[in-house]
Amino acid sequence: MTRPRRPVVGIVGNDVPRQLVLASGATPHRVTGSWTGDVDPVARDLLGAADAVAGRILSQVRAGRLDCDALVVCADSQANVRLFYVLRSIAPELPLHLVDLPRAPSTAARRFARFQFAGLVAFLTGLTGQALDAAALARSADAERALGSALERLRARRRAEPPQCSGALALEALLDAARLDPADAVVRVDGARSDVPQTAVRVHLTGSSHPDAGLYRALEEQGCVIVSEDHDTGDGAWLGVAVDAATVEEAIDGLVDRHFDRVGGSATASSAARALLTRDTALLGAARGVGGVIRELDEAPAWDVPDQAELLGEIGVALHVQTRVHPGDELRAVRELARDLTGAAAA
Repeated sequence: MTRPRRPVVGIVGNDVPRQLVLASGATPHRVTGSWTGDVDPVARDLLGAADAVAGRILSQVRAGRLDCDALVVCADSQANVRLFYVLRSIAPELPLHLVDLPRAPSTAARRFARFQFAGLVAFLTGLTGQALDAAALARSADAERALGSALERLRARRRAEPPQCSGALALEALLDAARLDPADAVVRVDGARSDVPQTAVRVHLTGSSHPDAGLYRALEEQGCVIVSEDHDTGDGAWLGVAVDAATVEEAIDGLVDRHFDRVGGSATASSAARALLTRDTALLGAARGVGGVIRELDEAPAWDVPDQAELLGEIGVALHVQTRVHPGDELRAVRELARDLTGAAAA
């Protein structure tokens, strides 16, 4: 039997709890853009100086290639904030909502975060016409937790020696999981398996988020395997998280707690917190090197580099980063990064 179509909610950014979207009767669909591809001149002019990935998302919307019933934009980067206000001006027909979460926990911050999630719930239920109740919250929690378990299995395969899944396959599965309902996402994630040469240099990846797996594939073709990452479209994506709650208010309270428990992206977390996350995750994956590619106009990840280098240096792991990578220069940057990582491992 064909399942009835649920409204699809596009999500730009990493601050939306999928449990609330699912419980409202919609399917969350992460919109990430791409490393490569044209940015139409109008989109570039509208956004001004902004990360090219945001320009590609705006180009996608302008070309009518965004197959979503509504769009939620997270204010977790300046590029996303610009994208939201441009869309509000040029696409009045698109149901659009901004989620703007504070980062440092305090009484006032928690109150504001609850207000933000309550506004998200109102937007979602207005879109689907389905009110959230205890049964819907429980079903969505169970489903999302099943995805969380699948993600733990994927992490274990990546950290195995040798890894049982390449970084490119893992990232593709993570990106797909963020665009599927949990049941399909579990199947997709559990199917991510591959052989990896024992000689591949184990790498943890930081820096800019990867909206697609193109640069992962290029890096792994040159003797590396990416066993983990801390950017927010990979293993840093807010996936598989849910809370038990009898009411919407309890669910929101629990999800606010979970929000403040996590380390956000470079634009929202301190460099010290980001560096600790990078070091600890690299240790879990027994990475022999840490690499990063940072796009031009994606400034925040570059701020983390000094703290990351210091903490990684204390455990004898080298950090190699390509910064200010312009559109069209990605493959050169990856080749140089692979040379640095494999050269350091061989020394």
